[in-house]
Amino acid sequence: MVDFKMTKDGLVLVIKDYESIQVILDQIVSKLSQMKGFFAAGDKIMLMMERHEMHSHDIPRIVSLLRQHGIDVAQILIGESFQNDLSSLSRMKLLEERETRSGTKVVKKHVRSGQAVVHSGDIVVLGNVHAGAELLAGGSIVVFGNVKGTLRAGLNEGDSAIIAALSMQPTLLQISGYILREVSNYEEPVIVQVKNGKIVVEKAKA
Repeated sequence: MVDFKMTKDGLVLVIKDYESIQVILDQIVSKLSQMKGFFAAGDKIMLMMERHEMHSHDIPRIVSLLRQHGIDVAQILIGESFQNDLSSLSRMKLLEERETRSGTKVVKKHVRSGQAVVHSGDIVVLGNVHAGAELLAGGSIVVFGNVKGTLRAGLNEGDSAIIAALSMQPTLLQISGYILREVSNYEEPVIVQVKNGKIVVEKAKA
């Protein structure tokens, strides 16, 4: 289910469909152990998940594990199957931002189409999240700007996580295992949370 493939564009970690994320994490550690000495600290690879939509909530854990081993994910490749020719796959470029002391990742710019921010904790964006961009947070997400892309929060923390933004017309909202695909256009600050087993978008109280 886990394999490293060399392509003309670079090294790709390919993860096929799976049932247990722990099995995948263990397989990654095993592969890295077998390839000891192959990677140098700071090496960048691409991550290909054949069923990105189904397993997107696991991406922060996978990226975090790779970082613990000194490997950075430069791009997430999105498609149904892996071929050595990557031209048919969509690409999400991961933005590299340092974490604060509290473990929060702060992005001090707009997140544009084709870019992604992946973090195992909270994410704060000081800018807009454009259509075609994606945020994947283990904790909560706060955007000091407008959201038109995809936000996935609570991927580690669970449904106690929240999403907040100054305005939004997002492509998709997710908190833990709850997904909201059709969201109204909000021109004022909103808070998104899980209530009574569903995602609720509410105007922020002054």
